[in-house]
Amino acid sequence: MTRQIARKEYLDRLRSVKGLTDTIKIVTGIRRCGKTTVLMQFMDELRSEGVPDSDIVYMNFEVVGNEFEDYKAFHAEISKKLGGRRKYVFLDEVQAVKGWEKAVNSMRVEYECDIYVTGSNAFLLSSELSTLLVGRTFEVRMLPLSFKEFLEMNPHDGTYSGLEERYYQYARLGSMPMFDITMDQTLIREAVRNLVSRIITHDIAPRCEIRDMDAMNRILAYVVDNVGNMVSPASIAKELRMPNQKLVSTYLSLLERAYVICGVRRFDVAGKRLLKANGKYYCTDPGMRSALIGYERKDVGRVLENIVYVELVRRGYDVATGEIGGREVDFIAVKGSDTRHYRVTHTLIGTAEREYSGLRMIRDNHPKTIITADRTVSDGDNGIREQNYIDFLLEEW
Repeated sequence: MTRQIARKEYLDRLRSVKGLTDTIKIVTGIRRCGKTTVLMQFMDELRSEGVPDSDIVYMNFEVVGNEFEDYKAFHAEISKKLGGRRKYVFLDEVQAVKGWEKAVNSMRVEYECDIYVTGSNAFLLSSELSTLLVGRTFEVRMLPLSFKEFLEMNPHDGTYSGLEERYYQYARLGSMPMFDITMDQTLIREAVRNLVSRIITHDIAPRCEIRDMDAMNRILAYVVDNVGNMVSPASIAKELRMPNQKLVSTYLSLLERAYVICGVRRFDVAGKRLLKANGKYYCTDPGMRSALIGYERKDVGRVLENIVYVELVRRGYDVATGEIGGREVDFIAVKGSDTRHYRVTHTLIGTAEREYSGLRMIRDNHPKTIITADRTVSDGDNGIREQNYIDFLLEEW
């Protein structure tokens, strides 16, 4: 069995809103990223604080016996467990219940209860839910394991070489907490492919009409193969010889809403404006790319860029890809007044001028960093810092 680790980042966020009965806590994230485990750990904390089991209500809507025709049947059943003292209510994969938000809103109004729900797609945050619960939701967006968490689950031998080996396992096998490095790698890749298929058939298809499943799979394969490249629905349609650009755009949006891929918009650094044309896509988990199209040594830089992007999102940054004077800045990361610029490259050997050029053109005092897998990095120049990728992934933030 896979060992469990405490997902402190997410538990801390849930603790921060515990007891706010007028706020629905919504934990979202790709399937199998650990949402249920975090709920279980949070419930264990409640028990350790003296909350009796009778005041903790948990329902997993993917378990046989928890199927409901509609929200009214669900509301009638769960209401039997509410009333009296405050109840802590945990509803896992609640999107399986049609109209669930109506039942949850009614519970919030009728009973003294602290409500937490999870779901595996952004349909949870639809306009209908926003209208019903405007100003009364708190989202916790979960991601698969960080590299720090991966090391906690899979300790290394204490050497830098050991750290590098763990990183390449992280990059190849992915960061889903259900796997560890003792498992057969072929089985892991097969399980990830099955997970992606299940997401498409269970999280996307029931809510949206997918007219061409083959097109969906081809678009996904193309996007993960072109991680870090500038693409657009039009360019993808042309490359795949699909006549319907709108269909490509729709399927990309559905894959994003199911948290399979992440779209990143392009930003004109000099003009300080988002550009409409082109952008980049990244996988939520690097193991998806490996499982769907394979892992080759020549792709290490591209996979590193993907991992850095997800880590910046994990740290709470809004991330765009930048352009200035025809030169690329991989990431512009913004969090409040904190803005950072990044280039990502597997090695600076023979490529330093190209990697530095775009960052040199940015005329501001925000931090500028080149992240590289080179073991030895220089002090940089012109205020541009070089940072080893392991140091970046393990730094405090």
